[in-house]
Amino acid sequence: MKKSIILTIAMAMAALCASAQNYAVVNSQKIYQSMEEYAAAVEEIDELATAYQKNIDEAYEKVEEMYQNYMVAKGGLTFEEQQAEEQNIIQNEQKITSYQQNVFGTDGVLTKKQEELLKPFHEKVAKSISTYAELMGYQMVIDIATTALPYYSPAIDITEEIIKLVK
Repeated sequence: MKKSIILTIAMAMAALCASAQNYAVVNSQKIYQSMEEYAAAVEEIDELATAYQKNIDEAYEKVEEMYQNYMVAKGGLTFEEQQAEEQNIIQNEQKITSYQQNVFGTDGVLTKKQEELLKPFHEKVAKSISTYAELMGYQMVIDIATTALPYYSPAIDITEEIIKLVK
């Protein structure tokens, strides 16, 4: 009798432990790489970033040229003219810095464009993972692309299933 009670308790605890370990891993980076439209959106963002950076680099080159011209002409300028030239150079540098912040900053044009283009893909992948997890009864899905896991069993990796869902 004692043995059967102990055995029943042990089996119940084992079942609880087994059900508590109902989780899977997914590699979101691999999922995104499998989506051609996502790659096209990332390429568009990269092209925009390159174009914006080119504009900034050209503007800095012009400011550098202004500074070099100022240094050559400095000896022949009055104090007021020197002050005016220096102020003009500083203002141009500040305009470039402001433009750079408006483009690449956290609320910048490029950040907003990135969100606009990539958000639908992020939502689609998140919804697919959520749907699959609920369907399969997973209590937790860990993204190995964003979380460092020293080890996981490939048996719990559901990345390929999610790739099939998002296509």
